[in-house]
Amino acid sequence: MDKVKIYRFRSYDIHNDTMKTSSRWGTREAIKDIAHGEILENTGKEVEASVVQSDILGMTERDFDPEPGLSFQIKVR
Repeated sequence: MDKVKIYRFRSYDIHNDTMKTSSRWGTREAIKDIAHGEILENTGKEVEASVVQSDILGMTERDFDPEPGLSFQIKVR
C-alpha cells in the first residue's frame, strides 16, 4: 500500500482570534491549499495513504493518532 507523510499544523481560529493546532493531520499540499495553515515541521509521520481519504481530501479524521500505542485505530467505511 502507498505511504504519505502527514504533519500537525496550526491555522487561524476566527472565533477566538488565535492560531490553533488542528485536531487533524494533513499532507503538505492539503495544509497549504485547504487549511492555509502553518506546518509544524518536527511532527512529520509516514502513514498509509488511506488515512488521508477522510471527508477532507489530504486530511485525516479529527483526533487521528498516528501512533495509537495500546489502543486500536478504527476506521469505518
